[in-house]
Amino acid sequence: MGRKKAEEAKIINRIKEAADIAGASNRLISLWTDVKYTTVSSWNSNTSQPSEMNLNEIGELLEEDNRNLLAPQGRVNTGLAKILEQELNRLHKEEGLPYEVEQLNKKGENVKVNNPELTKRLKEFAERYRKKTVKK
Repeated sequence: MGRKKAEEAKIINRIKEAADIAGASNRLISLWTDVKYTTVSSWNSNTSQPSEMNLNEIGELLEEDNRNLLAPQGRVNTGLAKILEQELNRLHKEEGLPYEVEQLNKKGENVKVNNPELTKRLKEFAERYRKKTVKK
């Protein structure tokens, strides 16, 4: 995941808030996780995110469960995964779209990759489904 500008950052983690409550500075977190001080600053501003290992180390330091270091995303279960699984099976069986297609890699060798057409169709289906479920 690339670095974002601070004004574009979505709140994904709450490391800064948890560190403030625990009384831990950015410097302490950077030393504890063995990363640059500026890396911790970017985690705090949500312009980048820590790895799972770093998140676990921060949790150990702050004595917080890792789940408490992540901000809730406000997702609501609408049954999307189940309906997408049905659509995947339909596209594969009825329309004959393969799960994978062959493509040349950088070395000029044939390799199997996820079918981009299948992925596109699933994402379009999901978008239409979300629009319908939001209107209800």
